[in-house]
Amino acid sequence: MFSDIRGFTALVESQPPEETIDLLNTYYTLMFDAINSHGGVVNQMIGDGLMAIFGAPLPLADHPAHAVRAALEMVAMIEQFNAERAACGKAAVHIGIGIASGDMVAGYTGTQQRATYTCIGDTVNLAARLEAHTKVALCTVLVDAAVRAALPAGLTAGMTLEALGAVPFKGKALAVEVFALSAAT
Repeated sequence: MFSDIRGFTALVESQPPEETIDLLNTYYTLMFDAINSHGGVVNQMIGDGLMAIFGAPLPLADHPAHAVRAALEMVAMIEQFNAERAACGKAAVHIGIGIASGDMVAGYTGTQQRATYTCIGDTVNLAARLEAHTKVALCTVLVDAAVRAALPAGLTAGMTLEALGAVPFKGKALAVEVFALSAAT
């Protein structure tokens, strides 16, 4: 899973640095809570974005369902956060989330001086591409067909999955079936 704040650069330009740090600290607290409560692990924080893993370093049964539940909770937490920001006269924060499921390699990479635990592979790249594509698709959460296929029927009753069709992504030989995910209303 990859998540990112939309329009972060413009938001940073419009507020003092102290407010930006407060915003990021609150954002990360909310996102970590949602991800951790569903068995995920935040692997990297990159500026205003993050990468989370479900199913490594420890196996997690039904990891796509856990990632989807976490994403829906992340969206709900941002909506609540925006209500609080609006009450203070502050601009809303919008996020994009991309989730892909499949094979990857997890382990330590780096040098003897500095190493980090991470995941690499086509699935990781696809999740990043899906997150970036949320800007184009104008959707908050996008998932690939592998995530969609792995979701139990009972879970999908509480959400909406809209097929957006096959999308060609950089680095992919074939277009990828993409689905927009949202909580059922």
